[in-house]
Amino acid sequence: MAFGSSHKALKAEEILKDAGIPMRLLPAPKALAAYCDLVISIDEGSLGRARNSLEEGGAGPKKIYRKEGEGYVAV
Repeated sequence: MAFGSSHKALKAEEILKDAGIPMRLLPAPKALAAYCDLVISIDEGSLGRARNSLEEGGAGPKKIYRKEGEGYVAV
């Protein structure tokens, strides 16, 4: 998940932790660095719940990507 700003990514991290959703806050990979500095990695099985929690908390992601091989594909 890419958020467009570090501030929004940090807010999203707090929301997901409070909701008990397993996640990892990471530096953006080179392929996504143009969109953000930080990304949140979530298992695909938790994606729907994470999206709902973030939307309700006012920190919905700007874009969601799935890693495929060495690249990333927008979901």
